[in-house]
Amino acid sequence: MSYLPISKRCAAFLATRTGLAQEKEIILSYVIEVLVINLLNICLALLLGFFLGVLPGTVACLVTAFFFRHTAGGAHSNSPWRCGLVTVTVFPLIALLGLHLSFLSQSYIDTISAACVLMGLVKILQSAPVDNPAAPIISPLRRKKLKTGSLIVLLVLVLVLIFLRQSPWPYAQQVSLCLALSVLWISLMLSSYGHRIMAWIDGISIKKERFERR
Repeated sequence: MSYLPISKRCAAFLATRTGLAQEKEIILSYVIEVLVINLLNICLALLLGFFLGVLPGTVACLVTAFFFRHTAGGAHSNSPWRCGLVTVTVFPLIALLGLHLSFLSQSYIDTISAACVLMGLVKILQSAPVDNPAAPIISPLRRKKLKTGSLIVLLVLVLVLIFLRQSPWPYAQQVSLCLALSVLWISLMLSSYGHRIMAWIDGISIKKERFERR
């Protein structure tokens, strides 16, 4: 595993203070690195959303993804850096799409939202929770709880969509579309196509051009 210098230093400091074994220090370094990467990803996604003029929509996408990730799961990348790159690029782009679609009439917005929610419901009932091969969900009871949690999150999201439909907030239509489109993205990540996309991303070889010429 490749660790950031800050994660190594923090893990070494905490291990020294608490007397952790070397094996646990390595695990702690990985946990700290993942936390740092996730925080960096969120900040970069919000920054990109701000520059694109879709900050409220980006926030809506990130919040939706957070709750569904912790209940429904979904396709994962083998590298937290690659997974972070997907986060930084996809959600601001979804928010940008939501902005452009928000200029449609209310009937079209309702149709798009209903289709996305219906797709999400089907995939949750069919596939959720989708676990990580590195940390499989073995307990049937836990799987049942996560599926129930996913359905509750979807229900809350539908209630939010209903509220936003009646709201005079200037960003209401944009945010509602971002929420719906995020559900569509989550549905993709719950499917075999989502796993293929993440596998393709993991298969991309990132090398400097000068090394490729040798």
